[in-house]
Amino acid sequence: MKRNTIFISVIIGMELLLLTGCEGRFVEKQEDSIVISDADEAAGGVTETDASVLSEKSRVEAGDDAGQTDQGVKEDAEQEEESELGASESEADDTPKEAPQLPETGRQPADFVPDGWEIWDSVELDFNEDGVPDYVGVLQAVMTDEDGHQVYRLEYPRILFAVAGEEKEGYKLDFQDVNVIRARDEGGVYGDPYLPLTAEGTSFTTHTYGGSAWRWSEDYTYTYREGTWWLTSSEETYGYGDYITDYERNDWESGVGIRKERSSDWGPMEENFELVENGDWDSIGYDLEYEVPLDEQMTLEQTGKRWWLAPDRVTDWEVKEMVFAADVDIPEDSVEQPGEAYIEYCDENCVLYTFGVDSDTDRSIRCLAMYDWQDKVLSVLAQGEAPIEYPKFYDGKIYYTSEIVENVTYRTMEDGKKQIMEEEETVGIRLNRMEPDGTGKEVIFEYRYLENVPEIMEKRVPYLSLLYEISGGEVVAEVYLGDGAHPFYRMKTDGSGREKIGQVPK
Repeated sequence: MKRNTIFISVIIGMELLLLTGCEGRFVEKQEDSIVISDADEAAGGVTETDASVLSEKSRVEAGDDAGQTDQGVKEDAEQEEESELGASESEADDTPKEAPQLPETGRQPADFVPDGWEIWDSVELDFNEDGVPDYVGVLQAVMTDEDGHQVYRLEYPRILFAVAGEEKEGYKLDFQDVNVIRARDEGGVYGDPYLPLTAEGTSFTTHTYGGSAWRWSEDYTYTYREGTWWLTSSEETYGYGDYITDYERNDWESGVGIRKERSSDWGPMEENFELVENGDWDSIGYDLEYEVPLDEQMTLEQTGKRWWLAPDRVTDWEVKEMVFAADVDIPEDSVEQPGEAYIEYCDENCVLYTFGVDSDTDRSIRCLAMYDWQDKVLSVLAQGEAPIEYPKFYDGKIYYTSEIVENVTYRTMEDGKKQIMEEEETVGIRLNRMEPDGTGKEVIFEYRYLENVPEIMEKRVPYLSLLYEISGGEVVAEVYLGDGAHPFYRMKTDGSGREKIGQVPK
């Protein structure tokens, strides 16, 4: 979206280092015990600042950049990957399959490994503080093809699990989860994004790193407390190689989140490039730094179900009933089913997504739908001719953005002659909210490129988009302007108390 220009030359050497240093190291299945992975050896050249949680904005941008890695590096990585797997993963069945239920007890950790699965990674810790070693590990489905090569089963998710050691009775399963760990094919061009688990005290941390020319990485730390695993901290970075443009850290113990933003446009980055080469990060600084209040702490299970990739693990999208909001008028057979849609928001209660419906006009109608996990009801809640994007569910209400589309008259040059041309353009963007049944629709924030559009404009309206975060009863909204600085606004969830907190670049 905003990654319009990519500079390649300086990053090639770093890509080679990272591609060879970041591959998750396979831990063979053991008959008597789990092998504890050497995180320092497997992590290779990844620095501490590489660990993070990928933000919504970065996810959108990363999808646009997925093919921009240097071709030579890409081919080397693909050849290394194919040699390791012994078969092309692209031929595997990508229909998601349900992971097996692990045994409740076992004499040794290896007893929790189902047939056709192997231990990919593990760490030892004493999370329940009873003096007996416990383990947290990751399982991966494998198979042997007709030539005897191991092939990883990408249709199955990786399983994160923990077993608690008991002094005389072996081990007891503490939990298993399929949403927390990225799969082998969820790292983009970079390859397998997995990095080894680490552990300290009663906590363990998951690590991933991926992308292409633009890189992302993820750190999630979970702590065991009174019988429950809680997400206690997370960190995210996103940028071109080592050049971080988006930084996010959340500390649920203090209830404070930190956000730092640098411009990702070519001009500002080029100005800092020599400083990057010299490692002089203090001289670069960030264009904008601010704090956000965090919501209540989440359990490990809640974290996994709220993760944007969780819908890729779903094997049952049964719809028992379909309902429509009072102001939605589309045929029932035109509704896109949740199992076929790109899910834009998910949590433990529902998912939200948008889809298009052909109309009698020259463009489709855009619709917003919600699928409820418990009652399996699909609700179509909003429709409009302008695009509807970025839906979220927060504190009992659904938020989403919509474009303001108007006719704009331009003065242009064609064949050396001045021409007058009228076109439909997106001239602004709105943040809306409504009740879960589609009633009570209201605009809580509106931004127009020009408050008063001239009768005839001399240049085109730039690309406009709105990205926002809701946390701790507040909204922070970034207005993306294709030809200028991106202003950031803070407000209450009803739109009141709005203030501009800065812009990127400054």
